[in-house]
Amino acid sequence: MKFRTICAWCNYLISEKECSENKNSLALSKNGVMTSHGLCSSCRKNLETIYGLNNKGGDEHGLVR
Repeated sequence: MKFRTICAWCNYLISEKECSENKNSLALSKNGVMTSHGLCSSCRKNLETIYGLNNKGGDEHGLVR
């Protein structure tokens, strides 16, 4: 069974790994592939630019309070 992570914005394949099968993973998979979403580095940079992220400070995790 495969575990695949794709970009939620552009559908770029971020990673794909083999994972073990069990009842839960089989229930969540489609054709033997579990899919998760994230942001690729290109989309992340674009969003940072569009929304001015990383320009307003924040703590060590980038959180503005």
